[in-house]
Amino acid sequence: MAMKRINLLPPEERAKARRERGLMYVIVALVAVVAVLGIVYFWQSSQVSDKEAERDRLQNEIAQIQSQAAALEKYKALQTKRTEMAATARAIYEARVPWSSVLEQVSLVIPENVRLQSLTCAVPAVMLPGPAQEAETTEGELAADITFTGQTYEHRDVAEFMTRLGLLPQLTNIQLSSSTKAAATGTTGTTGPSLTTFTVTASLRRYLTPPPTTTAGGAQ
Repeated sequence: MAMKRINLLPPEERAKARRERGLMYVIVALVAVVAVLGIVYFWQSSQVSDKEAERDRLQNEIAQIQSQAAALEKYKALQTKRTEMAATARAIYEARVPWSSVLEQVSLVIPENVRLQSLTCAVPAVMLPGPAQEAETTEGELAADITFTGQTYEHRDVAEFMTRLGLLPQLTNIQLSSSTKAAATGTTGTTGPSLTTFTVTASLRRYLTPPPTTTAGGAQ
């Protein structure tokens, strides 16, 4: 037979004991909350310390990179200068007058019965690299850059020669300076067939893109 427990404490003491137990539970809960908050605080502090360490490391790396970039700045300037000089050199090369091609084409268009006695060529200042030049003109036309002097038999041969010169893409402004017909005299004093002596001038076709402008000290 089970024995029945009897609480012999007075009702006032029993109520007080319940209040003390409730207070103890509250204190235990508060201690637990404080413990949890402490753990969270220390964990957050550790995270902040790690982030600050990472920030300091990144700032040091940035400072090192900036220092290296400053040290390499002079090489960047040299590379820029080298690129500009290479571009100027290429522009100068592309702006050259291809005399070998011009003369070769002239040789292909000379009529069979035309003989050249002299040929003078000059590159106008506006087609040369250097200080900017104004276009040189003569009476509203381009100045003569090439002068052909030769002989043939008929004036129409001179006209044919001029027409063929007009086919060359590098030449323009083909002009007849003189064309004189006279009897040829041989070494024995005999008179031979009459010959036509002529002088024809032409201009080099100007570049669509002006050559690079330079100074006395080099390309700027």
